[in-house]
Amino acid sequence: MNDWANSDSFVFIIGSPRSGTTVLGEILDKHHEISQWYEPYFVWDRYFRNHPHDKRNAEEATSKIKKQIFTEFLRYKRKTGSRIVVDKSPRNSLKIPFIMRIFPQARFIHLLRDGRDVTLSIHKEWIRRRKIVQNSQNNNKFNYKRAFRVVKEWLNRQPFLKDKIRSLWFETHGHFFNKTLHLNRLRWNGEIGWGPRFKGWNEFIYQKSMLKFNAYQWLRCVENIGMYWPEIPAENKLELRYEDLISESEKNIINILEFLDLRKYEEFFHSVPKLKKDNFNKWRNEFSREQANEVHEILTPMLIKLGYAKNHDWPSLI
Repeated sequence: MNDWANSDSFVFIIGSPRSGTTVLGEILDKHHEISQWYEPYFVWDRYFRNHPHDKRNAEEATSKIKKQIFTEFLRYKRKTGSRIVVDKSPRNSLKIPFIMRIFPQARFIHLLRDGRDVTLSIHKEWIRRRKIVQNSQNNNKFNYKRAFRVVKEWLNRQPFLKDKIRSLWFETHGHFFNKTLHLNRLRWNGEIGWGPRFKGWNEFIYQKSMLKFNAYQWLRCVENIGMYWPEIPAENKLELRYEDLISESEKNIINILEFLDLRKYEEFFHSVPKLKKDNFNKWRNEFSREQANEVHEILTPMLIKLGYAKNHDWPSLI
């Protein structure tokens, strides 16, 4: 086990939700030496199912938990026959020390995206989820058809039947017929939520608007990555921006393959999905001035630090 634990066979794409981690995971999954394991929360949170938030520290990776998680990833690696397993779970942004304790030589790819576009996209997903249960709140009818589509899409991401069953059981155990806890509501104290739960989320969610809370989800993920990024050895980490990935796809994909010591071959690039080169700055057209002002105080300091905004006056661009 130690030989495997000290290997570089496991790669973690970290970033807030809606930062392009799914797209990057799908691109890398096209390489014949890589298999993506799509958000195996039933592995990561087996012993943390009732934990109040998603942040994990190194001390929580006990010998028992290290063995459980590592064994599962090793099983997946062997079953897929891949040289590298990639996990792009956004919640991993809050678990870097925990991951490093389990996978000492893990490699990390941080995909960063403009927090305004991310907040907008997270907000849309929250609205989508709320629409699914809206009827149950108004007239006691639950939109099972929409909910089933969400669950089906999520289960289809798991390539092996055993993992589909385990994933479904993990998410629904004890409340399969309780519609008030469907769609991750057990994680959110019965509320309708989605994405990483940063430490202290349960206070923010009642004190802030949904849009502000979504902005904090981006901010807390980026802050946590920045806090632990220096602890990752230089040869084991790569940071890139979503905007660069879509504008210069081939160049950045080649850089990623070189970082992973993987061969570049023509068939791989033919199989890579085309990326929308203009899929950025959507906030300028889709945010209202009121919404921009609502999240201005939360986002602006980090936007300026990262170079996404020059000053505090960006809402005036709308």
